[in-house]
Amino acid sequence: MAYKRLVKGWKSSVKPVSVFIVPHNGLPSFRINLPIMFFLALAVSWTGFTIWAGYIAGRHFDYSVTRLDNRILRAKMNYVSLQVEKGLAYLEMTRKTDQQLRKMIGMARGGADNRSAVGGPDLSEVSDFRKLLSSKASGIRETSLNNAVLQMQEESRRRLSSYAEITWYITNKHNSARATPSTWPAEGRITSSFGYRIAPLRVASEFHSGIDIANEPGTPIRATADGVVRYAGWANGYGMSMVLDHGFGYSTLYGHLSELAVKEGAQIKRGQGLGRMGSTGTSTGSHLHYEVWTDDMPKNPTRYLQLGEKNSHFAGIFEGIFAGN
Repeated sequence: MAYKRLVKGWKSSVKPVSVFIVPHNGLPSFRINLPIMFFLALAVSWTGFTIWAGYIAGRHFDYSVTRLDNRILRAKMNYVSLQVEKGLAYLEMTRKTDQQLRKMIGMARGGADNRSAVGGPDLSEVSDFRKLLSSKASGIRETSLNNAVLQMQEESRRRLSSYAEITWYITNKHNSARATPSTWPAEGRITSSFGYRIAPLRVASEFHSGIDIANEPGTPIRATADGVVRYAGWANGYGMSMVLDHGFGYSTLYGHLSELAVKEGAQIKRGQGLGRMGSTGTSTGSHLHYEVWTDDMPKNPTRYLQLGEKNSHFAGIFEGIFAGN
């Protein structure tokens, strides 16, 4: 039954179909006899051609979109490369600034790692870095660019660490300079120096642990460095006296005052008034007995006065930096 239907369908498909063509320009009309199979083949061919044309058009569109995306990507890569190149230039400038700062403040090269002390990448790394960034965008791989950016980030971390070290060094130098006794505690003349001398009241040799500065009674006595008042009151031999703790192992003593202007525990700044010159305690006249101690040992105060004069310019730099604090 199915076979008969198939044979009947095939016979029907090969039967001709007449197509009349009637021109409107006066030419004679004519008829074409074509089998139904021809029209079926024509329809299949047209459908296949339409599908193929759509596929080709889609591929061409995808190619155009891909080319446009590649152009945008190259533009972005060029921009990123330019920014990385600028970052490298800034890092080189910070490296030179780092070295100049360390040299200016007398700070030795060193730090969190040895490379930060020298400052910046190795010369070979800089060369490879620039070679990478100067190449065409199409030749820059994402991995290489990521490595270059990570390298910049690591070098930036080193620079920040180095600048933090410099900041700590300057701050420590500033605090140390402020804690070092380096100014005259009072106006006057030195009547007795540091070291062994003949005691004026006992006519015997003794060790004089400070210097005596003589002047009129009531002459202002000022702190020679920043510090804290550890003692203010009467002491045998020294009369009305005061001891300042400056930190960094420094302390100073002021003796034979006629009056005290500050109390124990007070925070003192260099140049701040402590009291007035007098002749209390074991004394033969109006003067200030001034001592400088470092690490629990008395030192010659005149050495620190000379040191203060030499370092006045350097200390002035710190004072200018920290003036706003």
